[in-house]
Amino acid sequence: MKAKKLFATFTALCLAAAVGSSLCACGGPETDAEGNVIVTMTIINNQNQNPGWLAMIETANEILKEKGEKVRIAEETVPTESWDDYYMKVNSNILGEIGGTIGRIAESHIPLMVEKNQLRDLTSLKEKLVSEGAFPEEVFGGVAEKDGKYYGIPSGKQHMVLYYNKTLIDEYNAAHPGDAIPYPSGDWDHPSTFAEIRSAAKKLTSGEGASKKYGLSIGPFLAYAGMYAVNSGGDNIFNDKGECVIASDAFYNVYDWFIGMLREDGSVPNTAATSTLDANARFLGGNIAMLVDGIWQMHDICRYTGNYEIGIAAIPVLNDSYTAHTTNFSDQFWAARNSRTPKEDFIALEALMSAEAIRAAAELQVGGIPVRADCVDNYANSFANTKLKDYADVVIEGAKRTINVPYSTYYNIVDQQINNKLTIWMNGGMTTRDFVDFMDETMKKGMEGKL
Repeated sequence: MKAKKLFATFTALCLAAAVGSSLCACGGPETDAEGNVIVTMTIINNQNQNPGWLAMIETANEILKEKGEKVRIAEETVPTESWDDYYMKVNSNILGEIGGTIGRIAESHIPLMVEKNQLRDLTSLKEKLVSEGAFPEEVFGGVAEKDGKYYGIPSGKQHMVLYYNKTLIDEYNAAHPGDAIPYPSGDWDHPSTFAEIRSAAKKLTSGEGASKKYGLSIGPFLAYAGMYAVNSGGDNIFNDKGECVIASDAFYNVYDWFIGMLREDGSVPNTAATSTLDANARFLGGNIAMLVDGIWQMHDICRYTGNYEIGIAAIPVLNDSYTAHTTNFSDQFWAARNSRTPKEDFIALEALMSAEAIRAAAELQVGGIPVRADCVDNYANSFANTKLKDYADVVIEGAKRTINVPYSTYYNIVDQQINNKLTIWMNGGMTTRDFVDFMDETMKKGMEGKL
């Protein structure tokens, strides 16, 4: 009901803006009937997160009204769930000087936007936020920083966890009392091992064809592989000298683990099995017993009211000599360099970073772990009346164990070429060693500008 109310609110806002607009032929700012400048914010059409972003926008508008600012934010939702397609739309809108002048985007696209000179320098806003004391200095930077300037403001920290269906494990254990499966470990210092998760996944797999139930869904993508490599004693794609080290034992071991479950055990669904219904939906439906995915799924999972009980665990490791790490994604708010309303864009972004606006999203488990220290408890407390009420600490602790994907201007091209080979490897057309070597070679070509 709240989501419907929010959509209705913003439909009314957009209609009011259209009716009362004063968009002149000379390209002046759009205003509503009350003389407020309309700043359009572009967001991706992610159904399980949009209620949170809309709540954030609505709350930011309330803050702007209370402060007497003559600025209001209107959302523009791009009808796609693909970040690549979304970026293409944002790129064309910036070139055409249409659409949103601020927005949110996956950090993987930030380096290219910076290189293309599409983004406004937000250093002054970053410094203001830090000076007010609510934002630690270290949450800024990364791919959004270049030559000491900041071109993005983090919208939150998202990381990977292992979700598991406690009910399916309990049912298996009741039927096999001499061969019980322990719940995956939620202790990031003492996580489950690859072997333990593989064994559990195999036991939890049953059936054939369309009705088959799988023990585990796990994405063998490059962005996720780095955390498993670190959890195996290796490096996250690059070593401390900046050299690509994908062709190493850590990655070979990780991809052997993947393919063993996929082809030998049949405990992991292939791409065809999840083409009509995604892994998260299959997990909530009891078709997948364990799921490695991001906390961006938390909104959907917290709202699950079915019969299955759900737990959250740490990312597994090669053996018990390692502690767990998880891949971090710090998506960014941006402002267009060629916006006709730069002052208003800054005012809108500052309102979106207010404690009230961030809490509005956090209450719906959207945006990941808030980057404002005074909003983290609000996020954790939002689990209280859900099936995940006992696992907030596991999620919060995971945010302290993160590694970053080393995004660059060439990374997405590398990633796309690797994904093009992924199905070939999964279906047996390449050996694991050949596939890992291909990833290594492709990354090195990207580094050399040869793709």
